[in-house]
Amino acid sequence: MSLRLLYIIDSLRIGGAETLLLDLLDAAHQRGDQVKVAYFTQGPLEIEITRRGVETVRLSRHGLRDPRALTRALRLMRDWNPDIVHTHLIKSDLVGQLAARYMNRRRVITLHNTDPWRRKRVLSGIYRTLTSGADACLAVTENVADHVARFGGYNRARIEVVQNGVDLDRFAAGRVQPMDLSQFGVPEDAVVLAKIGRVTEQKDHENFLQAISRLQERNLNMHALIVGDGELSEVVRQRARSLGLGDGQLTFTGNLRDMPSLLAAIDIFTLASKWEGLPMALLEAMAAEVPVVSTAVGGIPDLIKDGVNGMLVAPSDPSALAGALECVIADADARGRLGKAGRDTVESRFSGAAMMDRLWSIYDMSGAGSKFVGDGCGLR
Repeated sequence: MSLRLLYIIDSLRIGGAETLLLDLLDAAHQRGDQVKVAYFTQGPLEIEITRRGVETVRLSRHGLRDPRALTRALRLMRDWNPDIVHTHLIKSDLVGQLAARYMNRRRVITLHNTDPWRRKRVLSGIYRTLTSGADACLAVTENVADHVARFGGYNRARIEVVQNGVDLDRFAAGRVQPMDLSQFGVPEDAVVLAKIGRVTEQKDHENFLQAISRLQERNLNMHALIVGDGELSEVVRQRARSLGLGDGQLTFTGNLRDMPSLLAAIDIFTLASKWEGLPMALLEAMAAEVPVVSTAVGGIPDLIKDGVNGMLVAPSDPSALAGALECVIADADARGRLGKAGRDTVESRFSGAAMMDRLWSIYDMSGAGSKFVGDGCGLR
């Protein structure tokens, strides 16, 4: 029996949760389910969702400050009558879960990050009150589940881990034409390292820029790319200039959508975040056999073993990040070894097909009178 799935997400900008949403829409189409997407902030992914024949509904342009967001969510659920409401990220969790509870819809919530705001008792209490009792509470890693249980007051036994997965065929090395990086002023013989993701506090571009500045002092034949956009874009650009990082060392590309082509063209993927769950961009880089240098935050240490299938450093430590990057820049054999081991890890543990099968097995338990696995996000 086909399902009617309503996905609610904070934005349609380019990011990990948003990339996962596109994969969910594709999986729903393949399984014959009907889908709609509700959101708050506009972004370039709206075009890709529309191309898939999926209707989008904007709940509000003012976020949680607009009480009409809840009214619109209630109206959408009343008029379209979804079987399942699946929410992603904080605004959508708060509004979507409350509306779905009122409308007596099956509720799924995915927890994506080890967000620091959960340590604040008042905020965590509000979130817990509005979202508790969801029929299925999913976390992308064990670390995220532990974090939410510890600081959010949830029963850890009720949180089920469904790890993110990646389309292995789409990112297989040698299957796509590498992107022409000369358009960004990248020398043909340079070792190219890229930081891919939203330009936000979480991603800690300050850490990355300071590391690149240290590498620049060592006269390495390298070029860095910052791929993405966000609320701190201009601040980060100004900071790069203040550190003396010009076009010859660092290029801001803005958003790029052809990730397979980009990953095929770079030599090193870098993640400098302060906190994470299980980043989709990281999994995609590993699937493309691009060696990874990352901070050891969130669920990443469960995925990467330092020196085996990637390099790990402490967060907010630009000297350590620069040191790890220098080792990988200088050793082409190490890059090849780490990249191959990363691909092997993703193949064995993080296939997109396996993730979707597990998620839909949870969805399919939504028949009349049934309960989801785990019986919801219970409180301690």
